[in-house]
Amino acid sequence: MSTVAAVFATEVPWYTGVPTKLLKKTTLIPATTNHLPVYTLTFEIPKNATFTGRAKPHSEVRIDMGDVVKMVIPNYKPKSYSMSALRIDDNEFDITLKVYPNGRASGFLDRLQIGEEMNTFGISAKRTRQKGEYVGIVAYGVGMTEGLPIAKAELEKGDAKRVVLLWASRTWDDTFWKEDLASLTKQYPDQFEMVHILSREQRDGCLHGRVNPEVLQQVFQPTDSEKARFLSVGTKEMMRMTDGYFATNNYDMPKHHLIPKM
Repeated sequence: MSTVAAVFATEVPWYTGVPTKLLKKTTLIPATTNHLPVYTLTFEIPKNATFTGRAKPHSEVRIDMGDVVKMVIPNYKPKSYSMSALRIDDNEFDITLKVYPNGRASGFLDRLQIGEEMNTFGISAKRTRQKGEYVGIVAYGVGMTEGLPIAKAELEKGDAKRVVLLWASRTWDDTFWKEDLASLTKQYPDQFEMVHILSREQRDGCLHGRVNPEVLQQVFQPTDSEKARFLSVGTKEMMRMTDGYFATNNYDMPKHHLIPKM
């Protein structure tokens, strides 16, 4: 075998990732008979790592553009997770996840112990941003782990005069990050609005039911529809459904999408 052929034969595929150490595990929602657990896992950003192909360094992941971290699950496949926080100065990043019964990826992450390593890598979502004066975000369940960071990023950029975040959950006990939301509301009292809709509980201050075109029309009321941008975060089916709801309300996608695919 030639030297060149040997190099190609031994080269590690780009989607293998690099060793990444778990530093901390924070419980957001404890496991009960009625609720699946939600955790934030804090990992150390790998140092002196080499990335090839489509893989990108963790420090270059753009949360605001929908970039993700691929968690390489042994004997399975790389699984996409949104970064819920990136703290470059502290050399760490977070992913926040719900652990599902018999979940291959979430189960492995749940069993990972502090100090242990797993392979990960960043990857671009290949999206572009269409700024708007009005931004509406719909987060379904644990999709809030992407919805809130993007809402915060939009507020920090200053393009949007109004950012409204609608969080669809089953019950109030399925929600988390209450202090973060309160802090963001206090920081941007005239720009940010948080709206909850609960499907299995009626609670003062929250809408009741499921997301539909009427709910979206009630929650999102831009003064200039042409300058409105929207985003939904959930399963692919939920996001396609929500795009249809927005189209029903005369907000065709991708024209009004906040971060449409290139």
